[in-house]
Amino acid sequence: MSELLRHRRIGTNWLSAASWLVLVFFVLVALVGPFLVSADPMRQSNSPLLPLGSGGHPLGTDDLGRDELARLVHGSRPLLLVAVLATTLATTIGTLIGLFAGYFGGVVDQVVMRLVDLALAFPSILLIILLVAGAGAGPATLVIGIGISLAPGLARLARALSAREAARDYVLASKLGGSQGGRIMLREILPNIAGPMLAQVIMTLSVAAGFAAGLSYLGLGIPASTPDWGNMVQAGQEFVLTTPALTVLPAAATLVFVVACNFAGDDLRDALDPKGLA
Repeated sequence: MSELLRHRRIGTNWLSAASWLVLVFFVLVALVGPFLVSADPMRQSNSPLLPLGSGGHPLGTDDLGRDELARLVHGSRPLLLVAVLATTLATTIGTLIGLFAGYFGGVVDQVVMRLVDLALAFPSILLIILLVAGAGAGPATLVIGIGISLAPGLARLARALSAREAARDYVLASKLGGSQGGRIMLREILPNIAGPMLAQVIMTLSVAAGFAAGLSYLGLGIPASTPDWGNMVQAGQEFVLTTPALTVLPAAATLVFVVACNFAGDDLRDALDPKGLA
């Protein structure tokens, strides 16, 4: 992977470079933003629905007089945290399933991938609603539901990549050398499919973030008491005609993050797999 990056750098055009900068910006906002913004995102005041540029409230206030800038900054952390954890769970499950199916092939591959196809056919939103009904709404349920929903797509890619690598000479040499299947999958095949998988993981992060925001908007995710972009869009839609910033700002932040993830993933895929073998 590092060898490929030396020959083809990421961010070689303005769109991909801007996408990487946006992702870095959002990560920094989530990590250090809450420490830099002094306003309390939950503190109510007697100055509701202040417009943009108001003194002491550069992005105005919501209907309860809470500082919109503080809520945007603090709201980035739960959304990104849920998206990252859900993507990590999906990647772990999907990669292990794909490695197993691709390496062994034959009947094992057919059975496992038919189960994956069945999981792909099941509506993701319905799965998450069932989990919420059984376990209750909350970040943990959101992570598990989104992670399980996104795992089959990553499993299909991991299977295709691992099946390609399983036919290579270095895998045959490892088998002849007495290496066991688990060791070959994790130490030989996995490092060689990590590049294309990483690119897909970044794009999957955008889907996870969209799911997290959308489900919070529907009241199925992060509690309304916690500042979150999805909750903010839902709460601000009542005032969309009089104070559109309450809805537009968190919605735009979510959209920009999702789009940046997709462009960054495309750029990384082109850099790590320039021949389009993935």
